[in-house]
Parts: sequence; structure tokens; C-alpha cells
Amino acid sequence: MKNKPGMLVSSLVIANFLAQLMQTMLNTALPRIMQDLGIDESRAQWLVTIYFLVAGITVPVAGFLVGRFTTRALFFTSAGSFAAGTLLAATSPDFGLILAGRMIQGIGAGLLMPLFQTTVLRVFPKEKIGSAMGLIGLVMGLAPALGPTLSGLVVQEHSWRILFYALLPIVAANLLLALFSLKNVGETHQAKLDPRSILYSSIGFAGLLYGVNRAGEQGESHLITWGIILGGIIIIVLFIHRQLKLTVPLLDFNLFRNRRFTQSSIIGVLMFIVMVGVELLLPLYAQNVRGLTPRMSGLMLLPGAVLLGVTSVVSGRLYDRYGIRLIIRGGFSLIAVITLLLTLLLSANASMILLAAVYALLMVGIGFIMTPVTAFAMASVPVPMIAHASPMTITIRSLSSSMGGVMLVSIMAASMNHTSVPFPGNILQGLLTSFWTLTGIAAIGLYISFILKERKAGQG
Repeated sequence: MKNKPGMLVSSLVIANFLAQLMQTMLNTALPRIMQDLGIDESRAQWLVTIYFLVAGITVPVAGFLVGRFTTRALFFTSAGSFAAGTLLAATSPDFGLILAGRMIQGIGAGLLMPLFQTTVLRVFPKEKIGSAMGLIGLVMGLAPALGPTLSGLVVQEHSWRILFYALLPIVAANLLLALFSLKNVGETHQAKLDPRSILYSSIGFAGLLYGVNRAGEQGESHLITWGIILGGIIIIVLFIHRQLKLTVPLLDFNLFRNRRFTQSSIIGVLMFIVMVGVELLLPLYAQNVRGLTPRMSGLMLLPGAVLLGVTSVVSGRLYDRYGIRLIIRGGFSLIAVITLLLTLLLSANASMILLAAVYALLMVGIGFIMTPVTAFAMASVPVPMIAHASPMTITIRSLSSSMGGVMLVSIMAASMNHTSVPFPGNILQGLLTSFWTLTGIAAIGLYISFILKERKAGQG
């Protein structure tokens, strides 16, 4: 191959960085969006969580499409979808159309993630797989952490719509770059997509998320809400049952027969819920409780974003040298302690400098886990199953992030609705309830990190 691996995947790196950036770009802008559109927290958070949800539902289909279509065809389709969704969100006058734009963005992001990971692992030689995983970890970790900071800097002086408009020329330039640099990698093969699997996964996960979101809204019928949640769970069970029967499933749930893959997946779920939850809730605290500007609330998160990017790369090398056990235990110990400390520090007059420092330490803990836990999950399964493990890990990440965001905002809203404390004390009360929930989630992750079994030599 004449092209150097770095140059060949450069357009994929840029496209995925932008897609990951847009996961959290609206976090700091939500208070402004709520004010401009006249919506509350429960509706506004859907602009964040719908992106995760649609991406998570699309990833399994993308895993199928990666083998069905050429690299270039799938890239231009996914990047084109992302661009179209970005344009729609930027120009739409009301909440519904902006939400539709975010859904189309999510489809593009969901297609890009497996294509990126699969292509990187194909073009890098075996002796540079560590570098390849570090590149993937850097994009997957640094971009979402930078999103709230960049958002805060922009919406301080400009409309939140600039967050979408500013991406369009970059996306267009990247499409031009791909036209000349991106080559087809791997071979395509004929395979049949199962429409019923797509239907079950889409309706099931969307229904579950919608039901959880309704649970936090005042005045909603609890009977209808629990009916929606139960219906979503039943359809998800049908989806899993169907995957276990199919010869070529969208997602191979037989992976969870492997104990190490299951434990590392649970750790990943809990880690992403903590990360997404804190990134979503802290800007709400900074702006709605403390009255900080979007710029200041964004800058508060910047040190953590930088440290997450650094530790994501360093942790991959430490994993190669020391294995998973010490890194995971140390990382989740830090996460659990820091999450508890954040919860205890949150008050009407907490030091924002101290909160920024504590948040940065939290990102260090997350950075030390993110790359190793993914590498360990992939290494835990037999070689023939790696092609199934990749879309499964990305899907778990997207769906846990969306579910975590909806759950925490619903808990916050429910707590606010059951207190008589006036504004902004009611928001602080709701945030504290959500942060105590995050502390409990971190404690569960810490416990699992101590029962995680190290992979022994010779084991598949």
C-alpha cells in the first residue's frame, strides 16, 4: 500500500473527531438553548441524548455495512449524513426540527465509528496496533471532553447555532481530503440485513429512554410511563432473543458468555455514565446555580479535557506493561473518591477553582480506564469473535451514554419537582440527588474492578 497509514485514515480521524465532539458540544449551551426555545431541562437534554441513542442504534447496522460496502462509499454516505444533520440543526427554527437534525447527525456518527475503528486496525501493521488503539482512544476520549469547553467559549458571545455552522466548512474540507486520500480497505461480501432486528432495537431502546425521561416530568401519568418502560424492555428482550437465533446477528450476544468481556463491558458502561453525567450536570450547576457565563463554565472543564487526552494515551502503554487489574482498580478508586468529593463540595457557594481541579482529577481516572478496558475486552474474546466485539463495545458505549444522560436528568427533574425550595435552590437540590446517584454508580464500578479476572496467557 503506497499510502502511509496515518495519511490514509486522516479523513476518518477528522470525521470521527467532529462526530465525537458533537456528542457533548451542546452540554454547556443547554441553558441558552432552553432560554431561546422556551423549553425545560427534560426536553432540552434530548438534544444531547438523542444523538447517543441514534448513534447506538446505528452502530450494529454499520458493523454489517462495513463488510457489505466499500470504505469510500460508506465514508461519503456517513459524512454526508452528518453534514446534512448539522445544516438542518443550524437552520431550523423550532425544537422539533433541531431534534431531527441531531438524529440525522447521530446516524452519520453511528456509521462513522465502526468504519473508523475497523479501518484503523486494518491499515496499521501488527507491530503498531498499540499506536492504533492509542489513536482510537485519543479521538474517542479527547473530543467529547473538549466539547463542553469549546461550546462555552462560543456561546458566550455568539448564538449557539454557531456550534453547527462552524462545523460545516470543516466537514466540506474533510470530504475533499477524503476524495484524494481515502482508499478502499478490506474486501466486501454479500450478506442479508435483518429488518426485524433493526425494528426491535430502534423501538425498544427509544421506548425505554422515552419512558425514563417521562418518569422525571411532573404531571405525567405514572401508569402510562411504566407501561412505556416495560414495553421497551420487552422489545429489547425480543431483540436479544432474535440475535441469539440468527446465523449472522446484528449484535452477537454470545460474547457475554465470556466472563471477562462481560465484566469489562459493565465497567465501561459505568465509566461512561459517570463521565457523560458529570459533563452534562456541571455546566447546569455553573450557569443555573452559580450564574457563571458559558465561557467560564466551559473553561472550568478545559483542564480535565486535556488531562483525559493525555492519560488515554499513557494508559494504553501502561496496560501493555502491567496488565488490566492494577490500572482498573487504581482508576476506579480515583473515580469513586472524586465523585464522592464532587458531591460533597456541591453547594450554593462552592469554589469553582476547586471544582475545576477535582473535575480534572476525575478525568484522569476516566482516562486511565478508557483505553485499557476496551483493549482488555477485545483481547478477552477469541480472534474470530473480534469482528463482533468491536460493534458491540461501541454500541454499549453509545447506549449507556444516552441512558445515563436521560436517567440523571430525570432524577434531577423528579427531585426538583418534590421540593419547595425556590430557584436556584431547587436546581441545586436536583443536582445533588443526581450526583449522589453517580457516586453510587462509581462505587459499583469500584467493586467490579476488584473482582475482574486478569487474562492468563494462553486463554482465548
